[in-house]
Amino acid sequence: MPLNHAPIRRLYLRHALVILTVLVGFAVLVWTFVDSHRDLKRSLAKETLNHLAMEYDLLKSYQRTLADEVVTDHLRTPVVLELMHRAASTEDPAERARLREQLHARLEPVYKRMRENGFRQLHYHLPGAVSFLRFHRPDAFGDDLWDVRAGLRLVNETRRPVFGFEEGRVYNGFRHIYPLLHEGEFVGSVEASFSFRTFLLHHVDLDASLYRLILPQSLVDSTVWSEPRERYYAGTPLHPDYLRDKEADPFSNPALLPPAGNWSESEVDALEAAVADRAAEKLPEGRAFSLVTLAPSPVVISFLPVENTLGDSAAWIMRFQRAPEAAVSWGWMWLKIAIALGLLLLVIATLLVLDRRDYLGNRARAQLLADLHEEHQRLQQAQWIARLGSWESDGPNGEIRWSDQVYDIFGVSPGSFRPTHESFMALVHPADRDRVAEAAEHSFATGAPYVIEHRILRPDGQVRHVLERGVVETGADRRERMIGTVQDVSEQRALAESRLESEAIIESAHEAIFVCDTEGLVQRCNASFRRLVGVDETQSTSLHVQTIFASTARDDAVDLPAAWREAREQGSWEGELMLLDRKRGERTPVLLSLTALTLDWGERRLVGLFSDISDIHDRERRMWYRAHHDPLTGAANRVLFHERLTRAIAEAERHGDLVAVLYLDLDDFKPINDTHGHDVGDQVLVTLVRRLQEATRETDSVARLGGDEFAVLVVRPADAEDVRTVAEKLGEVVERSITLDGLTVRVTVSIGSAVYPTDGTTPEALLQAADEAMYQQKAR
Repeated sequence: MPLNHAPIRRLYLRHALVILTVLVGFAVLVWTFVDSHRDLKRSLAKETLNHLAMEYDLLKSYQRTLADEVVTDHLRTPVVLELMHRAASTEDPAERARLREQLHARLEPVYKRMRENGFRQLHYHLPGAVSFLRFHRPDAFGDDLWDVRAGLRLVNETRRPVFGFEEGRVYNGFRHIYPLLHEGEFVGSVEASFSFRTFLLHHVDLDASLYRLILPQSLVDSTVWSEPRERYYAGTPLHPDYLRDKEADPFSNPALLPPAGNWSESEVDALEAAVADRAAEKLPEGRAFSLVTLAPSPVVISFLPVENTLGDSAAWIMRFQRAPEAAVSWGWMWLKIAIALGLLLLVIATLLVLDRRDYLGNRARAQLLADLHEEHQRLQQAQWIARLGSWESDGPNGEIRWSDQVYDIFGVSPGSFRPTHESFMALVHPADRDRVAEAAEHSFATGAPYVIEHRILRPDGQVRHVLERGVVETGADRRERMIGTVQDVSEQRALAESRLESEAIIESAHEAIFVCDTEGLVQRCNASFRRLVGVDETQSTSLHVQTIFASTARDDAVDLPAAWREAREQGSWEGELMLLDRKRGERTPVLLSLTALTLDWGERRLVGLFSDISDIHDRERRMWYRAHHDPLTGAANRVLFHERLTRAIAEAERHGDLVAVLYLDLDDFKPINDTHGHDVGDQVLVTLVRRLQEATRETDSVARLGGDEFAVLVVRPADAEDVRTVAEKLGEVVERSITLDGLTVRVTVSIGSAVYPTDGTTPEALLQAADEAMYQQKAR
């Protein structure tokens, strides 16, 4: 009998298809690994950029508020407006010089306090944007800034305040420019500006991240005088057309260098050079962006444009943040690709071995099963209902007979299809053919039952799942035959796979998921639920939701019964509750979502999903504390003191009580800084705040307004004499000697007081009155 090579050719074709499928799968895996790494980089870039934008927004809000207060309280007083009116009305240089000296002498103490509060410049201009007095450079005046400073042009043209970042003759900064009007006449403008250094010192978590400010070289060259240009600016490897601000550079100012992160100037320069090409494409667009680089170290560099007074991008804030997870992801990506490649080679090697075995073992394979015999009508009807067909085979070389239902399951017509072993195997899914052939051969060889579930590929391209069962019988002529059934189980298989997939997704979800009845008894839950609640799988089925959740302490808190009732009546509910950890006894804030579900037989269930939001709460509390407290002493800052004073006035108005404000100014603090250094001065300030807090009641409040100025809020004093007693007590506390590491220092203090409602009915009025009283005492 001649050798039939057709099965061998089909085997090779089948293996070729398998290899092609494996290669496609390998390509998909590689793409998935690479895309996962890219997703991580995109996530890191977005997160760091959002963090930088939030810091910058806080900076603008804080500076605007502080500038408004200083201009209103000190820089635009009637006396100042009169001096500027006289300077604008005269052309006599000598007269202007005399007026300039008067203005400088009057505001020099204010300018010193402004510098202590983060201001860099105080600059007065005459109409037409002509410099009148630079407090940081009193000797430089009279230069025309009309073509140099767009913000000054806007103030002259619109008579309205202008805010934004601008480069100046000496410094750059966040400018706050206000018009000066004397009896309705425009007599000039005043500018109070902050440096980028202030942003780093007061509004940034200098933990492990590093910041830089870069500006277009064309802007600096066309605006800044040559001497400041050489002193305050230097080139950057990032782009030849940009310069970095050396005054705000961490390596030029070690106080700005993050304590963590181990940054070096050479590393940062190398990082800038590494992203230079990508940055060159992004910078001209004028939009915020982030770049992730792995060399020379894994870092995320965020770029935030800073707008000038015209709304154009005038500078860029750069933030460097280490991203070790990017390097880890990069390494894992290549490791997974290597593992996938190894598996691919293993599959190919296995197929080659199987090819050799099948070639040697199946060369003599003959014609397979013939047509199946007919069945009885009642069995035929039952098979149609159950999607079950019967078949009969005389063995690998014999005939095969099918019932009509088998033809229907396999999607072929009895008139055009002849069931043989070869034609049957052609309908079996290529990936399952070997298993089917081996199972049939095993049953004929050993007499064991033939049971196998496999896929078939119908002529119309549809893939179905079938379950085949058969038994081997020996006839009177001693010939073996197999009788069996085949059932279409595609729907059952799809349902089972869908359920397994759903259960796997729920069990592996990061969010805690549970199902309970309408009474609140937990029926099912996933691993995240058990972990967060602190129970094992056995304990979880006996839990009641009333023992798991509690209300939050917020004013708008909703208790669990109300949430439960709304979910049952409205179909869903979402809100914040406290999770009770049964194992550790802790309370954790979670965001809970409840959805009502009605089963097919009418029984109702509630599906719950919640996740831990403790990190969100912690970030909010830290941001609030930094925005409302002095970073050196921990005392309340001006913003928090203003809020507490406003609440105290409202309470006093309702109950008819008094409120007192004490304004304290250290008389001889500057010599301590000059003689012993700022570190000693800082320790003195911290000690004085602690003494003031210990000397006041818990209901009172101590605040540092800036530099060596403090304020104390006294709630419900008995009378004015009581206020004087408190002031004397605080004066004694402050003027006690302070010993620091063997060094003894002593300071004196001037204290002014104001009482609500006698001296004022608003926070601003009380602070102003207390400030004036303090200066009167200082004058005495």
